[in-house]
Amino acid sequence: MTSPSGAPPRPGKPTRRDQLAALAAGLFARDGYHNVSVQDIAAAAGLSGPALYRHFRGKQAVLAHILLAGLDEAGRVLDGCTHDGTGPELPAAYAQLAALVVARPEFGMLWRRERRHLAPEDAIEVRRRAVRIGTPLIRALRNRRPELGPSEASLLTWGALSVLGSVSDHRVRLPRAAFEEVLTDIALNTLATDLTAASAPRLSPAGTPSLLDARREQLLAVSARLFRERGFHAVTMEHIGAAAGMAGPSVYTHFAGKTDLLQTAASRIRERLRQNVAAAQTAGLPARDTLDLLVVSYVDTVLDYRDLVAAYFAEGHNLPERDRTELRRFQRAFATYWAEVTGAAAPSPDPKVVQVRVHAAFAVVNDLAQTGRFTSRPALAAELRALMHAVLTER
Repeated sequence: MTSPSGAPPRPGKPTRRDQLAALAAGLFARDGYHNVSVQDIAAAAGLSGPALYRHFRGKQAVLAHILLAGLDEAGRVLDGCTHDGTGPELPAAYAQLAALVVARPEFGMLWRRERRHLAPEDAIEVRRRAVRIGTPLIRALRNRRPELGPSEASLLTWGALSVLGSVSDHRVRLPRAAFEEVLTDIALNTLATDLTAASAPRLSPAGTPSLLDARREQLLAVSARLFRERGFHAVTMEHIGAAAGMAGPSVYTHFAGKTDLLQTAASRIRERLRQNVAAAQTAGLPARDTLDLLVVSYVDTVLDYRDLVAAYFAEGHNLPERDRTELRRFQRAFATYWAEVTGAAAPSPDPKVVQVRVHAAFAVVNDLAQTGRFTSRPALAAELRALMHAVLTER
């Protein structure tokens, strides 16, 4: 079958299209889809811009090729691990998928951040092939854990896939075989999470005042939602004003422009995360209790401010250079503190493994909190806390 973008499922030696798509994937991951032109891709390949159009009809088609080809490869992996009607053998399947993401670490970022820029027909095909990946894994998990209902098995499966996708969120690297083994172990730990204990209510006080309670804050909330849904470059000040019930030019009374809105969103979440760390540091608790406090505060922050968090993580590459530098500096310090606490609470012989676990835990919460089919789950906060602990703890 040929996809709408013209990318057929294909094993074997990479074609010229594959080679060009691999170059583009690296550029998209580094600079963001909208910040990369057809000419940039062609130049990286040593071609002229028009020459690229002999292989792809445009930049959207390149992105579609990348995502569809990656999903096809994952599908072939699962087919190779399936020997009966019960679905793939899970340890083997996740080991093979781990090998795939270690070889192509940019795929997770492109899947999470850039697929909203696909042409409508390609977006439909990408969703269809993603279901082809998830469905047999969910079925296999339910065969392995028959006590799980469909929604619980789906939550755990997509959480495990987020673990694998987390390799694109950081630069921590292990020797290849060790990296694959660590990711496989974390994914299988995620699948083994006991969700029956995840029924406690959220620990955030019900009366906690919202950060988003004034007119300026309303505009910030609206812009963050639009950035998440459409991407920073696809949103105009007129869109933001209309969504907030005011004329586009009136937005300039409160913000200098889109970049100011994005800077403010990033600053708000960075400050909230900094407050969470400060509270944990001053509490003077043992390491395990400190980790519990960090997990609760992180999950609650992500759930309370989904759109701001999405803008913080997905649109940071669109900030001015000074802000990008500050964002990266804070994120490194934030992850380092988490790794220190995690390493003290659940010792590991390799500090890099702890760092990988921390980034995987962030990815699980960030991804599942943004997935529509899970957002209405009544115990989602407690389930995400349980998943974070499963990811952070070696078994």
